[in-house]
Amino acid sequence: MAATDNNRSKEELSQAILHTASRLFTEHGIEAVSMHQIAKCAGIGQGTLYRRYANKADLCMEMMHDHFEHFRTDIESYLSDFKHENPKVKIRSVVSFIIRFLELKSKWLQVIQSQQLNEGMKNGEEFFHSLPYQFLHGVFTRLLKEGAPATAIRSKNAEFIAHSYISILSPYTCMHLANAKGYTSGQVEEEFGDSFVDPLFVHE
Repeated sequence: MAATDNNRSKEELSQAILHTASRLFTEHGIEAVSMHQIAKCAGIGQGTLYRRYANKADLCMEMMHDHFEHFRTDIESYLSDFKHENPKVKIRSVVSFIIRFLELKSKWLQVIQSQQLNEGMKNGEEFFHSLPYQFLHGVFTRLLKEGAPATAIRSKNAEFIAHSYISILSPYTCMHLANAKGYTSGQVEEEFGDSFVDPLFVHE
């Protein structure tokens, strides 16, 4: 154990690890940074690092929590500022927030996905109990119900539609569309809106 480990609280150690990892990931790219390098630059022993994070995927997951809080705040601020906007427009805007977020964090998500595959993949049900899923499901459900009286949404099952939206907009689907199919973020937004949002609303 590094000498400095004993002089720092658990909170201080965690912050040092996360700050160091974030800096190294930004400077060198996630794939190029090793756990040994993170421990050395953070001034801690490798044992201390591995007791908190088993691998880079665990580190990325922890760091994604902070990024998600900013993402959630941005969506909530948008919905508050444009509360009188047409629900269809707001749904398409939330979709845009999601796609842009996934694009920015694609490298992080790839590391997490790779680790999960190496471990035999965790139960997919875990995602449906996660904070990101619960938040987005609540947002989509609320907007769909808000739009129903004013624009006569054809389908009445807002919760099912919300679940379908999130499933279609999974990180893996969006990464595949970008990397294998060559779609830009803007194209994915437009195709999703034209295929899955607009058809729900009858013409006024």
